[in-house]
Amino acid sequence: MKLFKKYKTLFIVSIIVVVFATVGVTLAYMTDFTDTITNTFFPGAVSAEVTEEFDGDIKEHVQIKSTSERVDVYIRAYYVVTWKDANGNVYPEKPVEGEDYTMRFGSNDNWDWTTSDGYYYYGLPIAPGKSTPDFIREFKPVAGRTPAGYHMEVDIIAEAIQAVPTSAVKEAWSVTVDDSGRISK
Repeated sequence: MKLFKKYKTLFIVSIIVVVFATVGVTLAYMTDFTDTITNTFFPGAVSAEVTEEFDGDIKEHVQIKSTSERVDVYIRAYYVVTWKDANGNVYPEKPVEGEDYTMRFGSNDNWDWTTSDGYYYYGLPIAPGKSTPDFIREFKPVAGRTPAGYHMEVDIIAEAIQAVPTSAVKEAWSVTVDDSGRISK
């Protein structure tokens, strides 16, 4: 019986030595013969700018351009109309569409004009350096309606978000993305 215990201990120690030797040889082989892989990561700068044309007091062809360098983006925008004086002070009453100004949105079907959150969503991704079709086709103040010492101002606020992965736009803007990549609210 003593002889069995002696061999049992020797057998367990031998197995432990063999396991450690095998692991050591494997690690040495992998370290010596495995190529180094460099993971190159380029962060995507997502941005957009509003482009527009002016003809006197008339603002025309308001579009949103993707100024992102590497990634397609989704675009959403809203507008704010105010009267401001020369110092940037805002008149206390808001201009009324149809009375104080007229506005025509663009006619492209990819703009969603029916959302209830105040934003207008362009349904398809925009490639770097490309623009949406007209968001606002024409904005024109009505003559004689502006308070003395003020001028009418329409500010366009646009946002861009990466198109891939689609989970980014789904989570940030609470929209759905169909299989073709079209977003909707």
